[in-house]
Amino acid sequence: MATTIAVRESTAQLLSRVKREMGVGSIDEAIVKLLHKAEKIPSSRFGSQPKLKKFVEGERARFHEL
Repeated sequence: MATTIAVRESTAQLLSRVKREMGVGSIDEAIVKLLHKAEKIPSSRFGSQPKLKKFVEGERARFHEL
């Protein structure tokens, strides 16, 4: 069953470009691949510092001292 979703024109253009770059047959396939890729990223890792330790609430005062 197909469903229609509304996106901005710029989003549609970006999805079309991603579809071509991924070499898939449809925008739907590109979205599914992107979602699967995103699911594999652990929530504890982010940005350019994947080995960064989790923030400890008690450290807040140390970072805000003048």
